[in-house]
Amino acid sequence: MAILSSSMADIAAHSPFEALGPESHYVIAADLRMGDGGKKDELEGARKAVFSVLGRWYLPRGYTLVLNGDVEDLRDFWLKDILAAWPKMYALFDAFSEGGRLRKIVGERDLALLRLGSYPYELSHGLRLDGPKNSILLLHGHQASPPYAGRDYLSDYMQRYLHRAMRRERRLPEDDKRERYKTEQRLYRSASRLGIVAIEGHTRRPLFESLTKREIVRAEIDRLLGEAPGPRPPSLFCPGRILGAKGLRLLEIEGDSLRSVRWGRAEKKKSSRRTVVSPGFSDVQPDFLEGTPYARFELRSASISGLLDRVDRFANKGDE
Repeated sequence: MAILSSSMADIAAHSPFEALGPESHYVIAADLRMGDGGKKDELEGARKAVFSVLGRWYLPRGYTLVLNGDVEDLRDFWLKDILAAWPKMYALFDAFSEGGRLRKIVGERDLALLRLGSYPYELSHGLRLDGPKNSILLLHGHQASPPYAGRDYLSDYMQRYLHRAMRRERRLPEDDKRERYKTEQRLYRSASRLGIVAIEGHTRRPLFESLTKREIVRAEIDRLLGEAPGPRPPSLFCPGRILGAKGLRLLEIEGDSLRSVRWGRAEKKKSSRRTVVSPGFSDVQPDFLEGTPYARFELRSASISGLLDRVDRFANKGDE
């Protein structure tokens, strides 16, 4: 825990930083895992959706695109093959970058990019977004999993070797629910200890205010029954892997709002009772992306100033 807290504090101190304000517009995506475009490429099936949503919704609306780690899957594919398979996606990244609106954070699968002299985009271990008192720290979060704790780089060869070994032992966080939960707990506790809000991508499942979807439902039931536990610092968020079972998963920052959104296929209906047909989101008012079958569903939102104030109160309480 001490190693992770120290690592996160170091990332927060040395990462690029930007001020949060009324004009802030960020869209946060993690774990694209772009491959060679073949059958083993995890993003291939969502190629059109990702390109349309990022390029036709967020780019023209002035959002800064934050790629929060594991964008290229260098553990299973060579970079030259990834570049050859995704030219339009890199052209889209170029469009964000040319407007000064691309931030790229490395994860464990694309750490090798740090050793390249010709990579076109600036890379960092994190991004700090500063409020009046406290900050939001975006980092991939692999720092909370062995063998990355306390290390800023592992060779490409060593990563591939460790990946195969951990596959055999079934200890990869993305595969092992128990290990993934432990990783989330480490990140949550370290963020709480440091008095920051952290946004990670490593564990690949959505978290909002440090809670999974199941925990959110359970907390709401407890609240209605009058059995809710005491408040907890909402210090950990995760958009989840960009490609989920019900569509694309992203986090948005707009002004003082932090939002969890999903993009799925939707169909406009004339009936006033139901606006869309989209599994699991039929009760959420969508925003349609014209000329495409995709719609945006806002699932949860929170006030950033409120989050930072709550984290600050808990941090100060712990120092008493």
